[in-house]
Parts: sequence; C-alpha cells; structure tokens
Amino acid sequence: MDKREAEALYDSGKEPTVKRLLELDLENRTFRGELTSQQQNSTNSSKPPSSDGPEVVRKKAAPKGKKHGGQTGHTGKCRELLPVEEMDHVHDLWATRCEKCCLPLEPHKAKETSPPLRHQVFEVPELKPIKTEYRCHETECTCGHRTRAPIPAQAAQSSFGPRAYAIIAYLVSSHLGTRRGVCEIMSTLFGIDISLGSVCNVLDRVAGELEPVVDEIRQTLPNAQNLNVDETGWKSKGERRTLWVFLSSVAVYFHIAASRGSCVLSLVPGEVFAGIITSDDHSAYSAYHKNGLRQLCWAHLVRKFKALEEVRGSPDACRYAKCMLREIEKLFTRWYAFLDKALTREELRQSTALIRGRMKRLCRNYESSSDNAVVTRASQTLRNWDHLFTFIFHEGVEPTNNAAERALRFAVQWRKICFGSQSPAGERFTERSLTVTRTCRLQGRNPFHFLVQVMAAAFAGSPHPTLV
Repeated sequence: MDKREAEALYDSGKEPTVKRLLELDLENRTFRGELTSQQQNSTNSSKPPSSDGPEVVRKKAAPKGKKHGGQTGHTGKCRELLPVEEMDHVHDLWATRCEKCCLPLEPHKAKETSPPLRHQVFEVPELKPIKTEYRCHETECTCGHRTRAPIPAQAAQSSFGPRAYAIIAYLVSSHLGTRRGVCEIMSTLFGIDISLGSVCNVLDRVAGELEPVVDEIRQTLPNAQNLNVDETGWKSKGERRTLWVFLSSVAVYFHIAASRGSCVLSLVPGEVFAGIITSDDHSAYSAYHKNGLRQLCWAHLVRKFKALEEVRGSPDACRYAKCMLREIEKLFTRWYAFLDKALTREELRQSTALIRGRMKRLCRNYESSSDNAVVTRASQTLRNWDHLFTFIFHEGVEPTNNAAERALRFAVQWRKICFGSQSPAGERFTERSLTVTRTCRLQGRNPFHFLVQVMAAAFAGSPHPTLV
C-alpha cells in the first residue's frame, strides 16, 4: 500500500478503514506464521536435528586444504599388546631356512638377534549354554514313608541363571533391544530358547533386584556439589509421563514421574538443595531453587538469540541478536582459553568483566524496543542474569547442560523404538536399568559385569553390590 492508497482508505470512512486494517493484520500474522515455520530448525530452536527439512543448509567449515585420512606426521593408533601372561595360547615360530642363502637354521643353536615380533589374535569362542539338570530322587524309608530330595534353592528360582538374566537386561537397557528381538538373540547367539513372557518376567525381577542399588544412588544426590538436571517426555500406555535425569560427578539417576513440575525436584534431591543446579530455563527449576546457585544452559540461550535474528527479522531483533551473539563468542573464547590452561580462574573473571558489562548494557537498551519479542528476550536475560555466569566463578560448573542432555539422548532413542512403557513395572525397569548402566559408564565400570554381580548376589541371597 502506497501513500495515495492509504489516504483514499482514510477518506473512505471508519467502517471500510477498520475492515481493511483487520484484513491487513490477518495477512501479516499469516505471513509471520509461515515464516516462523519455515525458518525454525534445530540451530535456532529446541527442535531436534531429525526434524530439519531439506531446505536447512548447515554451515560447512572452510576447507583447510588437507586430504581425507591420516595426515603427514600423524601418530597412528593400534591395539595395545596384552601381557604374555594374559594369553590363552602362545605359539613360538622360528624360521627354518635363511631367506638369503637358504641354509637351514636350527632354532636353539642359531643366534637370536632381537626380541620376537609379537602378533595377537582375538576370537570369540563358540557360545554354548551350560545346561544343568537336577534329578531329585525319591527313596522309601523303612517306616514306609517316601521322601524326594528337594531342588537346590538357587536352582529352583528360575530356569535361567544370573548371567542369562544379566544378558537380557543389558541388551534391553543398553542396546535398544526389543523384547522380541532379545528372544531371537538368545536363541541365535546363545542357543537358549526363551519366550516373550519369560523375557518380561526376567526384566521385572532385574528391576526389583536393582531397587536397593538405585536407592543408594538417589541418596547421594542431595549431597552433590553440582547437579545437572534435564527432562524429556515419556509415555506409559499412552498417558503422559516425564523422564527426569539427575547427573552428579559420580552417578546418573533417572526418574519417571507424572509431573514436569518442581514437586519432582523436591522429591528427588530433597526439599532444599545446597549445591549448584545446571539446567535450562524451565520454570520448575526457578520455583524449586529460588535462593540457590544455578547455571542456565548457554546452548539454549544461543539458539534463542539465533531465532530472534533469523525468524523475527525486525531491525531491532537483528541488531540486538547480532551484538549479543558477538559478545557471547568473545565470552566463550576466554572460557576455552581457560580450559586449555591459558588463563587462570582469576584471569577468566577479569577478562570477561567488560564483556559481561556490554551484554548487560545491550539488554537494558533494548528493553524499550518497539519489537515485543526483543523486549521479552532482553527482559528475560536480565531477570536470569545472576544465573548466567556461575560457571565463571565456581569450580566444576559447565556453561551448558550438555552432560544431562547426552545422558537423556539414549532414553529418547529408546522411547522412539518402544513408544514408552506399557505398565508401572516397565517404568521401574526403565528408570532403574538406565540409572545403573549409565552410572557404570560414568564411573568407567562394565555395566554387564555389574548386572551379573547383582543377579548372582540375588540368586545366592548375599548382599547386593553397590555403585556408591
């Protein structure tokens, strides 16, 4: 619409003017909605990369002039040789003839000029189940009473042993094995025929045996100095649930709850948490940890500024987002220098002081912008200001919540395959098996070996092993 059309519309009277303005507003909102749906992707929103369409072009790194593969001077990696004592078989090989003059060589008489060249080969043995039959005989006493020998208590518990239990639980909880898929694996690889119902029964028992181990892990969370927390959607027979993850320096704890609110935080770490919580800006964290130290995830914040620049598109939005992203890049340049030990903690604080000051001034200047989205982003940034730079002043705090998000990533893949849980027992297995296997990975322990220990202790009636 040009000036002449606008004047004609104004002179036409109130009713036509109002009608036309409403039409223009509807067209504008429709256009903005289409623009938002087209431009929002995983780089400027919380959408997963798998949702990006073919129109999303990721920035490629500038070519460095290097060819693919190992570079000149690169130290290659190879399998480290194990000590001879750990080998099951050792074969000493000797040359029988000289490769130059073809004269015969006698191994024990010829001079050995250097240590032997060692080459080790690893093979998997043929997997056969250990099949044990208990034959309970019945004998008759002189008094006429007949007595049958009982099945040993450990054998009477199940038709499968502790290692079989551990294999089934490990395949499901660590390798996205479906129940039917586990039946096929057990039959194909191990020669054990097992029904679908038996697999479910095995998982239910494993979940029950893991309960004390998981409870011990949960009890360590209130005393953690730093806690990364995140949550994602889950379902139980189609009903909404939330899968929470709590990550400390020594343990990973998963919890499925019907709520995504602060009541779950009060239940797991406790009513009051004395440490530092790293999370996104979900309102549940601020409601729970009102007076405590927090670190908001900068990865989320960066995506929001990118969305402000790319999706909103107003002059204020572009200027504000570009300036903030430039300052954030400078901030993290100092942070990476600190990680490389080029800066001390005190130097990090001093070198980022001006950057933080410029960012705060930018937010205050744009609080009076004519663009409501810019005002909202600037106001929220200032409101969360005390929670943005905790990582600069406190040891052991990361600027992002990537650790918790990585812990949840496997659970999200699991959810996409199994569509959540189908019963309360399934929920318990999910949260407990994830807790144990991910904690083992965090501690550098073998999760399968630990599951074997748990089930062996359960069958023998001995105390359960612990991860804390």
